[in-house]
Amino acid sequence: ADFIHDVRHNRLVQVTWLIPRFVNSDHPPASMCVGENWTVRVLNAIMRSRFWSSSVVVLTWDDFGGYYDHVPPPRLSNFMLGPRVPAIIISPYSRPHFIDHYTYDFRSILTFVEDVFRLPHLDSFNRHVRSISSALDFSQKPLAPLFLKQRTCAYTGSPTPPPY
Repeated sequence: ADFIHDVRHNRLVQVTWLIPRFVNSDHPPASMCVGENWTVRVLNAIMRSRFWSSSVVVLTWDDFGGYYDHVPPPRLSNFMLGPRVPAIIISPYSRPHFIDHYTYDFRSILTFVEDVFRLPHLDSFNRHVRSISSALDFSQKPLAPLFLKQRTCAYTGSPTPPPY
């Protein structure tokens, strides 16, 4: 709840995990526009701060968002992989115009954090998961921030969260 305030007051910790409130979550029946604006506010706050020069933001969702995919999704078991989930890597060290074709899962983000901070893997479940680091180039000239504008959203009423 205090993320933007913390960024503006130079109190951002090294690893931060943000999950929006339901109304900002992009989950139906919530407004995609309101959810997008929440994301834009968060990203713009980071990009305007002293933290931008050392940030890697992984924007991802917890759902695949639909039933169409142009390739069959990878599947290892009932609990491993399945429908593909989008992810966007936002950083001054993101490779420009780069599309990563490796297969990742949510543990790939944790593996990246473990590698960057030279931490041991939490358990063997993470040990052989590819890191998202190939989407980054720390030797390139850092990219400038790309500030986005918020959109005007149509009011659709307050969504009622589902019972989960």
